Amino acid sequence: MRRLVALGGALLVIGTAIALLAGGWTWVKARFYIGHMERQDRLERLQAERVVRTLELVPGWVVADIGAGSGLFTRAIAKQVAPGVVYAVDINPNLLTHIEKTAEDAGLANIQTVLATEDDPRLPATLDLVFICDTLHYIEEPEPYLRKLHAHVRPGGRVAIIDFFRNWPPMSNQFSADRLESWMTLAGFALVEKHDFLPDQYFLIFERD
Repeated sequence: MRRLVALGGALLVIGTAIALLAGGWTWVKARFYIGHMERQDRLERLQAERVVRTLELVPGWVVADIGAGSGLFTRAIAKQVAPGVVYAVDINPNLLTHIEKTAEDAGLANIQTVLATEDDPRLPATLDLVFICDTLHYIEEPEPYLRKLHAHVRPGGRVAIIDFFRNWPPMSNQFSADRLESWMTLAGFALVEKHDFLPDQYFLIFERD
């Protein structure tokens, strides 16, 4: 009997390891990000309500939240643009499942999730606004990634980007606001607003030509 119990325990350990290798690691990462992204100190630092006001959202707009994470900004934007649609874009399917659940709990029927890849946001529609917060520094090749946005943003539509200028997270691909502006200019966007109320981060808004 003891041998059977020991064997069962060993099989459980092996099964857990296989599950992690087969995709369970994305679940672990999702749990971490959900806990991290909505910590009180981060909420205070990000000033989400002020950021959303600054976007000057319009009911009926179609918006993409790229790197949606826990859905913090997705839900806030969805409330403002209803009956418009917000696409919550992320590469982690477990985060998207979390967003779907929290949207349902909040009674938000205008959020649609999009499973992206690391080099393609797979945007499904012509957009009024693309919002990218704390995400671009994790993209290996940001310049071609940003060029892909042009075809998905309507003329006169906007791209809002929040990222760091100091105290970068670990494993970040660091770039300055000037470098980002040059990438966006090459991608067919012009800088129209620059906000400095976030500590350690710049908040730039670009408009498509």
